[in-house]
Amino acid sequence: MANEPNRVYGLSTNLFVSRKAGGEAIVIGGVTENNLRWTRVLAKRAAQMLWFFLTRYLFPEKSDMVTGLASTAPMRAANLPTITSHMSVEKQDNIYKITGTIGEQTWDMRLSEFEANRLWMALDIALYPVGWKGEDEERAPS
Repeated sequence: MANEPNRVYGLSTNLFVSRKAGGEAIVIGGVTENNLRWTRVLAKRAAQMLWFFLTRYLFPEKSDMVTGLASTAPMRAANLPTITSHMSVEKQDNIYKITGTIGEQTWDMRLSEFEANRLWMALDIALYPVGWKGEDEERAPS
């Protein structure tokens, strides 16, 4: 895998997450710092990895309990040319660097703390629509 991502979206805002028909893929997208829109299709497992990593960073004291309750999807072949099969997250000075892998290519975005929280909540709803404590209570771990 190359050291530099093939696509760099920079600091992104206005993030969204939605389920593709059938629920086996998740679409995420946003707006770059240059006001360009972008979207990526993630395998359900890659979306769960992203949710898992964000949970660890955003809610460190509750992450073991929350991630232990989550169901997971099987890994998807890494050689599919259009779908993100793997995700990683690093935190650097209150900026979240998120990298997706599609075969041998990668893509990269950066998020503020606010946008990372928004992305986590959108992923949580898309991946686990029932929620952790029931529909009437807050979704984020407290």
